[in-house]
Amino acid sequence: MFFKNGKIIKCQIITAIVFILISGQVFAQNESAKAGKGKIGLTFSSFGDIVVYEPEPLEGAGGREGDYFYVVGLTYLKPLKGKLELETGIEFTRYGIIQTPALYPPFDMTPSKKSISMISVPVGVRLNFLKYLFINGALLFDLETSSSSSVNSQTGIGAMGGVAVKYDFHFGGSIFINPYIKTHSLISFGMDNHKQMLLESGIRVGFSF
Repeated sequence: MFFKNGKIIKCQIITAIVFILISGQVFAQNESAKAGKGKIGLTFSSFGDIVVYEPEPLEGAGGREGDYFYVVGLTYLKPLKGKLELETGIEFTRYGIIQTPALYPPFDMTPSKKSISMISVPVGVRLNFLKYLFINGALLFDLETSSSSSVNSQTGIGAMGGVAVKYDFHFGGSIFINPYIKTHSLISFGMDNHKQMLLESGIRVGFSF
């Protein structure tokens, strides 16, 4: 068996995240002379939908629906060649899930509210065009930190993509509005045999300097 238990999984993911952040910093330092200064910023995401997607749903297993979500992030941008920028950082996500029990008539069928929390490290690029627009995409290295729901562990690798409107100020700051779609657990590091994925669509707003 590749993973012996959940502790080993979490240790490996944390090690991978630290390695990615260190590698990104070394890469940014090596590129600084050629590409110019980078930017750091804060982001907030919400204003959308969350879906629990099951490629092969189990009959009679109960229901799981998205209730709410929010994402708070610290982002780092580094100019690359031309109109490309490296985009990375770290994000904290909280999902609310409405869970319906399995269909067993003798038991209480009242839906209950559950939650999932995770930390993500996105590693991707932005392509700037027409001065006020950019397209972005990234891989997501996710670590589920807590869950009270029956949704399978989302620890693994996901992806996101979006398009945004931005405005660059003369003093070096930037603001943006970034509609996006995101999926977690494309590649799952969990122990569950039945695949479940959190699909998120929302709007991210941010400021960088």
